Amino acid sequence: MEDLEKEDFEDHFQLVLITKEQVEDLQAAVMKVSEIEGVDIAPLEKQGEKKSTAQSQELEAQNAEVPTQTKPESTPAVQNSKSSASSEPPKKSQASSKTIRVNIDKLDHLMNLFEELVIDRGRLEQIAKELGHLDLNETVERMIRTSQDLQSMILTMRMVPVDQVFNRFPRMVRQLARDLQKEVSLEIHGADTELDRTVIDEIGDPLVHLIRNALDHGIEAPEVRKQAGKEATGHLRLFAYHSGNHVFIDISDDGGGIHAEKIRNTAVERNIVTQDQAEQLTNQQVYELMMAPGFSTADEISDVSGRGVGLDVVKNTIESLGGQISIQSSLGEGTTFSIQLPLTLSIISVMLTKIEEETYAIPLSSIIETAIIKKEEIMQAHQQSVIDFRGKIVPLVYLDKVFDVEKSEAINDQHLSVLVVRKGEKMAGLVVDELIGQQEVVLKSLGDYLQNIFAISGATILGDGKVSLIVDCNSLIKS
Repeated sequence: MEDLEKEDFEDHFQLVLITKEQVEDLQAAVMKVSEIEGVDIAPLEKQGEKKSTAQSQELEAQNAEVPTQTKPESTPAVQNSKSSASSEPPKKSQASSKTIRVNIDKLDHLMNLFEELVIDRGRLEQIAKELGHLDLNETVERMIRTSQDLQSMILTMRMVPVDQVFNRFPRMVRQLARDLQKEVSLEIHGADTELDRTVIDEIGDPLVHLIRNALDHGIEAPEVRKQAGKEATGHLRLFAYHSGNHVFIDISDDGGGIHAEKIRNTAVERNIVTQDQAEQLTNQQVYELMMAPGFSTADEISDVSGRGVGLDVVKNTIESLGGQISIQSSLGEGTTFSIQLPLTLSIISVMLTKIEEETYAIPLSSIIETAIIKKEEIMQAHQQSVIDFRGKIVPLVYLDKVFDVEKSEAINDQHLSVLVVRKGEKMAGLVVDELIGQQEVVLKSLGDYLQNIFAISGATILGDGKVSLIVDCNSLIKS
């Protein structure tokens, strides 16, 4: 598996698979991987005691490259401690004795148990606050500190370095550069940056797509680069780093950059925007059009980058992980795709808010600022309520209207509680009745029956036992 992950082979490899699947099903599954050109599946003949000389020599040659303890014939020798290979303990044993391999399912179960503990912790905090008992308060505070340390430890156990994804890229880039007849050097920084295992499993394909895109559409051919006054070799950089509770992965190239005018024209031709709207778009908004479903400026579908699949698939995958993607580009100088990902997917920090008797949780990662505004500060623009937030016009979104919460007449509307949230360059002000405070909560799925609920990403159980819905700010801003 290690050799496969590092792509430590040429253009083909062989393996033995024990399975009950049919040959046709296996072939169909393998061919879904776009990089594989073909697969030959043949049943493995059982090797009995009678082997031909050629087979015996081949088997001996294979076993010569395998460590002694993995040979079939060495098993009894190891058990009886009589083999010369097993008479001396391996030198690695002392170093590896302090580590054990744990199935990821066990870690997932451990995380689920801890999530229940977080819910009970919140309940205890609520009870201690209501009773006001000194000893109980001190005990709860100690429990909070201990559980926070435990949470940090469990999350650390689930973390794996992004190098597990990055280590397949050098070979891929060399192969693609040869296919495209381009000269490309790849630089990788921050490969030891750690991410949650569940995020690592999902982020590989989007990164592959963005790298292929950079090589195919971003970096120019050597002769074109020379004409533009650049060196013939293009530079592709992968940079991973931590910032707060997020991990950022940047993919940048020093290629030709993005031609904003071409994207505007394509968007108008495909009726994504009107001519008037296209002229008013900033370059940053134009770049976001590239991630619209089915959008492509390529003259023909390429087997290298898109294969007919647009950047919208990359965007959807990253947003499904609770992340964001942004694009920065300078024409003639290059392009940078920046991906922001959460460290973990299950426990998040939120701001608890109230609308009438309902409690809604808004992720802190989306919030820029909270504010109390006067009713007279609200303006109208294009039949939309807006406010002036630090020199920028920010539209207001009334959550009671979005979620159909009936308002009582007794509430004083002279002052409004507003949370200013952001998605990329876009911002919105979420209007609520009351701000309760920050809290760490467990993100729970709504289940199969409540999928695709607008502006709701999940739910959590609060300290008082009530369920609070978690607001999806990205959906609100997008709408």
